[in-house]
Parts: sequence; C-alpha cells; structure tokens
Amino acid sequence: MNILKQELRMGRKSLIIWCLSLAGILVLFMLIYPSISSQLEDFQKVFKSFPLEFQRALGVVDLKLDTILSYYQFPFTYILLAGAVQAMNMGVAVISSEVREKTGDFLFVKPVTRNRIISMKILAVLVQILITNAFVFVAALITVTILSAEPYNVKLFVLITSSLLFIQIFFASLGLFVSAFLRRIRTVLPISMGVVFIFYIIFLLNETLKDEKLGLISPFGYFDLSELSKTMNYDSLYLLLWFVLVGLFIFLTFRLFARKDLPSI
Repeated sequence: MNILKQELRMGRKSLIIWCLSLAGILVLFMLIYPSISSQLEDFQKVFKSFPLEFQRALGVVDLKLDTILSYYQFPFTYILLAGAVQAMNMGVAVISSEVREKTGDFLFVKPVTRNRIISMKILAVLVQILITNAFVFVAALITVTILSAEPYNVKLFVLITSSLLFIQIFFASLGLFVSAFLRRIRTVLPISMGVVFIFYIIFLLNETLKDEKLGLISPFGYFDLSELSKTMNYDSLYLLLWFVLVGLFIFLTFRLFARKDLPSI
C-alpha cells in the first residue's frame, strides 16, 4: 500500500490539472449550446458547408443539434482525445520514471515482489482514471441537466460519458506495455501524444474508407459516438476486442517488467 500511496501522491498535481482541464473544456463547450439552439438552422448550414473530411475530423458528420445530447457528442469527441493522452501519459510514466530517475535499486530492496510492485502501479493508474471519470461525469451531468430545456435520454448520456473510461483504460494499458517494453524513455508526452494521434488518424481514415478491418485497429472506432447514439448500445464485437487487448497489454506488462533491467542509483 505504501507504493500505491506514493504513486498517488506523486501524480496528485497532474491529476488535479487534468480533471479541471477536461471538465472545464467540456463545460465551456456546453455553455455555447443555448446560443446555438436558438439558431439551429444557421449553425447546421455552417457545419454542412465544411468538406466531408473536415466534418469527420471535427466530429460533426450527421450532427444534429435539435437535442442537447446530439450537441454533447461534439465536444465529448475532444474530451475522449484529451483523456486518451492523459491515460497514455500515466501508463508510460508510471514505469519509465524508475528508469529516468534511476530509482530501481531503491524500489527493489523493498520486501515486495516485482509483481506486487507493478500491481500497485497499475492500481494507482486505475484509481486516477476512475477519479478523472467521476469528476468529468459529475461536471457533465450537472451542466447537461441545467442547460437542458426538456428531459433527455439518461441511458444515452451514461453510454456517451462512460466511453471515456473505456478509452482511458485502453490507452493506459497500452502505455504500461510500451513503458515495460522500451528500455529507456527520456520524455513521456511526445510518445503519448504520438501514439494517441496515430490511432485517432486511423479512426478518421476509416471514417472515410469504411474498411471493416481498419476499423478494428483504432479504439476510437470501438466507441464511435455517432454510432452509439443510433444503436443505444456498445458493439459486442468491439467490446470483446477491447477486453482481449487490455488483458493482453496487462499480461505482457507483468511479463516484461519481471525481466526488465532498471538502472541503479
């Protein structure tokens, strides 16, 4: 438990900044909705005037602004993207920090196994992800409830907002694997942003090509908000693939970390 507390203490400042940033961006976007709802036709024409590729990049393809949840999908697309960077960053940093700061000897002289160490680190990342999602969920719920002029579909709201949890767990597990696999990582953010944006570009590319195989590569496609609003449920195939990949990344992280050579002090 000391390892868990130490990891949470070290990541506390970053967690607060991310929580406030994600919730703040979402709330600011949502506060624009009352102005947009009074001029629906004009804004709809503006979005439709964009090239199709640009619409997909902005996440406004087939966007209908007649309900608050229809508009909610638009800013939440960017929350998913930013949240993925945060989770990937945490996953990569939690192991690579021992290499960069050369604290391997200090860590391994403790009377705990390597599996125990990595378990506590993974748990610390999961706790931070849950805190982030709880903070964003509450902020979004309060904002949508206040701004909604009529009752909205609570199930759809929960499904859309919960997508952030799935996306973050995926990228955190991927970040853990990358950190355990690579011998040394000097800077975390470029790797995190690079990987996340590559996956997002693949998702946008698949939106254009509509290739079924390509759609299996990017996790952003697993929780496509526009499809989610139509089906009112997560796709069972994508959900199964998500579980398999997350489980594989975690398993490989344990295996690689058990043999990883960490620099001494």
